[in-house]
Amino acid sequence: MDNTTRALRHLAWADHQFFAALEGLPDQAFAARYAQQHWHVGQLAVHIVGAAEWYRYCLTGTPWTELGEPTCGADIVPLRAYLAELDATLLAEAGQPEGLVEFADEDGPRKALRSTILTQACHHAAEHRAQIACALDAGGFDGPVLDDLDLWAFERFERQ
Repeated sequence: MDNTTRALRHLAWADHQFFAALEGLPDQAFAARYAQQHWHVGQLAVHIVGAAEWYRYCLTGTPWTELGEPTCGADIVPLRAYLAELDATLLAEAGQPEGLVEFADEDGPRKALRSTILTQACHHAAEHRAQIACALDAGGFDGPVLDDLDLWAFERFERQ
C-alpha cells in the first residue's frame, strides 16, 4: 500500500466522522463563520463535497452536479452519503497507474499528475474541515474535534 492510498482511506474515514458530527448541529450553526468575510459552515460543507466531485471529474471525466447548500443537520445526511461515494471513487483511482491526467477547467485544457490530484483532495478537505471547526467555535457551537480525526486516531480506528 502506498502513502496516497492510506491518505485517501483516512480522508474517507475523517469525512464520514466529520459529516456525521455536523448532522447533530442546530440549524443556526450552519450560518456560523470564523470571520465575516469568509464562508459560513453550510457553504464550506457543500464546498468539500463539490470539490470531491471536481477531483472525480479531473480523474474520470464524470461531470459534477449542482449541490444544495445545507442549512440544517438533515441536509447533511445525503451530502455525507454522496461524499462517501466520491471518496470511494478517489480511493479506487489511487490504484490506477501514475501519469498525467488531462482535463479541462475554466482556463481551458490542463494536465496534472494523478497523485497531485489525489493528494490535493486530501489536503483540501482537511483545510475546510478546519475552517468549519473554527467557524463553529467562533459561533459558540460545539462541533467535531479535529484531534479526534487525525491520523493517530485513524490508526487506532484501523487497529480495532
